Amino acid sequence: MSENMMIETKRLTKSFGKLVAVNNLDLKVKKGEIHGFVGPNGAGKSTTLKLLVGAIKCTDGEGIVGGYPLGSKEVRRLIGYSPERPAFYGDMIAWDYMVHMAGLSGMPIDRAEIKTHEILDWLELSDFIDTQVGGFSAGMKQRLSLAQAMIHEPELLILDEPTANLDPTGRISLLEKLKQLPHERSITIFISSHILSELEYLVDSVTFIDKGQAVIEDTVQQLKQDMSLNHYVLNTTNNEFVFKELQGKDSVQEITLDNDGIIHLLSDDMSVLQAVVMETVIRGEAMIKYFGKEQVKLEDIYRKTVGQDKN
Repeated sequence: MSENMMIETKRLTKSFGKLVAVNNLDLKVKKGEIHGFVGPNGAGKSTTLKLLVGAIKCTDGEGIVGGYPLGSKEVRRLIGYSPERPAFYGDMIAWDYMVHMAGLSGMPIDRAEIKTHEILDWLELSDFIDTQVGGFSAGMKQRLSLAQAMIHEPELLILDEPTANLDPTGRISLLEKLKQLPHERSITIFISSHILSELEYLVDSVTFIDKGQAVIEDTVQQLKQDMSLNHYVLNTTNNEFVFKELQGKDSVQEITLDNDGIIHLLSDDMSVLQAVVMETVIRGEAMIKYFGKEQVKLEDIYRKTVGQDKN
């Protein structure tokens, strides 16, 4: 397995009786990148995360994290994990909780106290050091969960819906902080989230999973480039006429009209397509509002590969 990979699995499988939750999953996450992990409910995301952090053992296949086999003590030492629904000792104050969690990782008390101050301040929780965790809001608990995941200076952060329960300001602030971590602290981040707009801003690469299997895995830039190839958007003052006239043209392999009445085209010859579009627009006494390459979003890629448009 490659040395530049933080996570690499081969044929990773987990079954619960007859239910195959993760099915021959091949996963690759490079060191120092932020990798998104996306799929519908029941796709196998949570089971995969549990396999990676060593909470459960695989039925078949193999995997490494940081060069060590899944479930090993070495892997547990280098991972920081923040679950979707974190649980705390509600009667402990934030300071004691963080120092306690650092101690569990084997960190000396003096170092634990320094790191607690640093991380709580970084996550804007320093005003609540002496507050019982049970009195924290849902958003504060989410940030405290991230704090405990980082207290032992991990090489890999595994985050499950890290912006859940945060207000818009809190989401923006946290996303900015996470985006800087690979550069500032050489941390790799593996993040599972349903919020594709946030992932698009944050991640370098992404894996889409469905029915326990990887559907697609690549850099976001490459996925966008592949999906936008030969795809164009056309908007005129008379889209209905133009749409009907372009149907069946040799230069148009596919043509659709979206819910907003915008024309989407697939053509392998842009120069011919331009001429046909201009002739059609003039003949319909229309004007072009916009004509150019399709601007693909992560949500578009998801719909085409996993979601409602895949068929």
